[in-house]
Amino acid sequence: MVGFADEWFTFLPAGVLEALREDVGLSYAQGGLVLAGLSLGGTVGIVFQAAADYVSRRWLAALGALAYGGAMIAFGLSTSFIMLFAAAFVWGAASDAFIHGCEVALVDLAGDDLPRVIGRVNAWSAVGDLLAPATLAMAAIVGFGWRGVFLTGGGLMLAYSAWLASQRFPPPHARTADAEPGLDLLAVITDRRVLLMAVIMGLFALLDEPLLAFLIAYLDQVAGYGPGLAVILSAGALVGGLLGHSLAGRLVPAAAPGRALVPAALAAALSLPVVAFGPQAGLIVGGGLVFGFSGAVFYTALQSLVLTLRPGQAGSTGAVVSAIGLAGAGFPALVGLAADAWGLAAGLGLYAAIPAAMLALTMLLGRGRS
Repeated sequence: MVGFADEWFTFLPAGVLEALREDVGLSYAQGGLVLAGLSLGGTVGIVFQAAADYVSRRWLAALGALAYGGAMIAFGLSTSFIMLFAAAFVWGAASDAFIHGCEVALVDLAGDDLPRVIGRVNAWSAVGDLLAPATLAMAAIVGFGWRGVFLTGGGLMLAYSAWLASQRFPPPHARTADAEPGLDLLAVITDRRVLLMAVIMGLFALLDEPLLAFLIAYLDQVAGYGPGLAVILSAGALVGGLLGHSLAGRLVPAAAPGRALVPAALAAALSLPVVAFGPQAGLIVGGGLVFGFSGAVFYTALQSLVLTLRPGQAGSTGAVVSAIGLAGAGFPALVGLAADAWGLAAGLGLYAAIPAAMLALTMLLGRGRS
């Protein structure tokens, strides 16, 4: 359920971008930096991710969830850009400890069944993705402000932290129990396969909540659908993601998950421009379904490759992948600057080019593995 909890709550800052601008007085560039703060927190979080190979996964996850809940509460109480950014930064760092303490333990538990298990975990994550806009929509209907949503969510995460602390987790892998972390990490860093996968994963990570934030803003402010309908139209990608994760275990070959990467990347490259600039609501929703579905299959396949590439070093491999992916942490702010200067369509255009780059690198990865 770790993915369900995280995806439910990490969408919330993106979903209230316009409310933050009005209530706190942010520009689009500042709003993009607040959203980027979640990713920038990963500069600290990668340490926790690598530590999952060596320390108690239970306490890593439980303490991460504790800090996660505290950061959500701080976000809900914030009255300035600096306070929002600081809370988002801590939130992002805590989420790495919370998620990867569970994820690395899951690799040991799943064994050869990892693609199917990852698909199931990610399906629950997609449910959280769907619940997030529904939560905001319901809060708007009943007049429950955005601050109340974050305070309530923070309280739920504190309770989840206590529940995690009561569970039993498998210990660190025997291969790394007495290993030297520095030498292990150096071996991962010098693995060219890891580096290429890290760049691809970093590009894919850009197609997350900040993309939906700018898409919702575009559909609201430029396309004229209004705030409520804009959120509903953007949910097509979330529904597609839920369907994709539900079927990923069947579509991603357990023995060779890389075979699913190129077709999924191609579908994402063709569908995202339709989501961003479709002239009709039906096309936006349809494109979102294809984009979400293909993205879910792509992520399951790539995640399976990353976590199993170096047995016993899933945490360290993930940490290297996350560290390289941080190069794109400021991308939402760049999109915000483009939106401030040339309009929201220009910002979305930057996002629309990302899947094509993913496709090119995925084809290169395939040649390297063949």
